[in-house]
Amino acid sequence: MISGRICIGLCFIALAMQVSSAMAEVFTYPALRSSQASDPEQSLLTSTQPMAVIYGSADIGAFVPVIEAFQQDNPFIGVEYHQLQTLEMYDITQSQRANGEPTADLIISSSMDLQMKLANDGYATSYQSSETDALPHWARWRNEAFAVTQEPAVIAYNREFFRENELEPPRTREDFIRLLVNHDELLSEKVTTYDIERSGVGFLFLARDERFFPGIWDFVRILGQAKVKLYSNTSPMLEKIASGQVVLGYNLLGSYAETFTQRNPNLGVILPDDFIVVYSRIAIIPRGARNPDLGGRFLDFMLSIKGQSVLQNEGNFNPVRADVPPSTFSS
Repeated sequence: MISGRICIGLCFIALAMQVSSAMAEVFTYPALRSSQASDPEQSLLTSTQPMAVIYGSADIGAFVPVIEAFQQDNPFIGVEYHQLQTLEMYDITQSQRANGEPTADLIISSSMDLQMKLANDGYATSYQSSETDALPHWARWRNEAFAVTQEPAVIAYNREFFRENELEPPRTREDFIRLLVNHDELLSEKVTTYDIERSGVGFLFLARDERFFPGIWDFVRILGQAKVKLYSNTSPMLEKIASGQVVLGYNLLGSYAETFTQRNPNLGVILPDDFIVVYSRIAIIPRGARNPDLGGRFLDFMLSIKGQSVLQNEGNFNPVRADVPPSTFSS
């Protein structure tokens, strides 16, 4: 069981935003069936060919199973998924609102602080259903922001490298520091973590480390001395660790890491022994949504037992519902 959960109602962090210049990748999934005016699904919709527009930070490979499962239950609805960096998503949402433009029907971000700021600044629509009511109290905020997963930040390492060099992978932050200090030449340019200027979730992880780990700035300094490689998302870091281009990663998304180990046994994943930062992907239905009813329908599916099970079984996204068991992480 994952401990150290962060309540979404307390995660607001003031920060200076630097917007990523990355462009969105758009993935379109047409409706499985053609809708007719008499279809009961049309009673809530504004178009005879409804398309749910979702902004999300999850990699499409990890998120597509829930899209496909949603469409099995809602065959008349297409899905258009915009894969965005968290800071870019935040900026686009603000810009569309300021310009009076329609925005997504649902926004799902791994950057808890930015999502909570949008909700607190009036960018989210209130929504309530039997599925949102089934959430634990910590997982919903004023019926405007909803946790859909709970996921740990982990340490990842290249098993072969550590075995060949007779090294033990770090299980605490102090272990990590000692490893870098004692093997500075061996690990130079071989460590990776988030670029907090481009990654909202990376900034959030650093903020939690600062709160709970007194030695965080010594850690940051030593990472700098090790010529740490910085990235804005987890997938390229995992690929480089598994291939040996780098061999050790800090504060990576546990859901992606555990999924990656299933096809790459050379990647090891560790839940830190000192404390675990747990974050949630937060969903909001934005004001100005093209079709908020579709956003609510997709949100309800993700929060249902079936949706939570798909997120868990197909993407290793730990569920928020107590009646869906979480994954176990292998080290």
